[in-house]
Amino acid sequence: MMTALRPARSIRLKIGLVFGATFFLGFTGAAGYLFSRVRTVLIEQDNRSLTDRAGRLSERASVYPLVIPLPDRGEVMALWFTSGTFHKRLYQSPRFPADSSLLTKATVVEADTFRMARSVRQADDGYGKLITVVGHSSRPLHRELRGIGMLLLLTLLASVGVSGLSAWWLSGWLLRPLRAIITSAQSVSQAEQTTPIPIPNSGDELQELAETINQMLVRIGQAVDTQHIFFAAASHELRTPLSILRTEIEVALREAINDRERGFLHSQLTELRRLSRLVDDLLAMSQLRAGTLQLRPEPIDLDDLTLQLAERYQRAINERNLYLAISLDEAADELTVQADLDKLTNVLLNLLDNAVKYAIPGTQLDLSLTQKTGHVVWTLTNQTTAPIPDPDRLSREFYQADPHHDGYGLGLWISHQVMRLMGGTLHVSGANGQFRAECRLQTNEGMPT
Repeated sequence: MMTALRPARSIRLKIGLVFGATFFLGFTGAAGYLFSRVRTVLIEQDNRSLTDRAGRLSERASVYPLVIPLPDRGEVMALWFTSGTFHKRLYQSPRFPADSSLLTKATVVEADTFRMARSVRQADDGYGKLITVVGHSSRPLHRELRGIGMLLLLTLLASVGVSGLSAWWLSGWLLRPLRAIITSAQSVSQAEQTTPIPIPNSGDELQELAETINQMLVRIGQAVDTQHIFFAAASHELRTPLSILRTEIEVALREAINDRERGFLHSQLTELRRLSRLVDDLLAMSQLRAGTLQLRPEPIDLDDLTLQLAERYQRAINERNLYLAISLDEAADELTVQADLDKLTNVLLNLLDNAVKYAIPGTQLDLSLTQKTGHVVWTLTNQTTAPIPDPDRLSREFYQADPHHDGYGLGLWISHQVMRLMGGTLHVSGANGQFRAECRLQTNEGMPT
């Protein structure tokens, strides 16, 4: 059974990322523009305030008589009188910045931690000019700008979080019908059936997708049913003539006159047996697919059955120059299992046949029976002639680890399915040049019907 892997990046996640990124970029641009505008307005407002303040103080200043208006708390001020090349500082606050050279280039400037504006007017006597410079700390303005920037940043983060969660919920709500379609499609695949999936009444592409999938499932179901009917009918029709041919050839083989005839008849008998096994496998596959395979569970002495099958396979083992070592659990009270005798015999014969077919000549086959709680474990291990690239695929139908050997890749799949129906398990593995097949069968409980 193949398990569908969940994609690393789902559509829901992609929608959330795209929505979040779009919102983030849009809000960032809007917030940047808004902050720039607010910053410009606040600076212009502060500039007008400073300029007006400098103008008012300049109106109150006088040289003859000397009148110097004092700055308010938190302000700094300087007053100059200039006439031609003559410059005289009439007043300067203690905290007035030493670097005031920028005052000659702009009306409002920043120096140290102060923002300063200047006002120039003609002196009362008509000679010279009065330059009044007023400044206040730039920290309140910067603190207000930082507060606005921080508020915009927090609003951005909160909005992105809320929008991300909203996009996640909204995409989940929009894709819920698609998730239902996927879940239903996975259940159809796992159950090996073509049950229609639910169709959402959304009137959009998801409804069209569900309807299309259902139409495809109907066609697949019809093709599968036709295939099962064909396999079952063909297998039933072929078994009878094959049995007749095999019987007649066996009779002719006993009455053969010379070795040439015996060799010819023996070759035909071998091919007929091979063809009969294929027909039996196809019939078993169609019955398993259709769920019509009948089981007749009964108590079976697995140790006796194993010895009988080993004796039956001794000739093939000798022809391959192999050695079979059988180990029985002497501490076991009994090695009796609940199973269908014919089906279990076919499973064990298939495992023995695979072990003999793929084992390295001159090596040993290790067969063991052990008793565990509620189960008997039948294990067969052999050295393989070639490494097994993907042992997990051995239980799939029509899969062959070595295509050069005879067979159609149905034996292990049928054995796996039959063991499952008998309430047992079949596990095969291959590593370090060894192939291992392990069957677990119930002892105390009956088989499910």
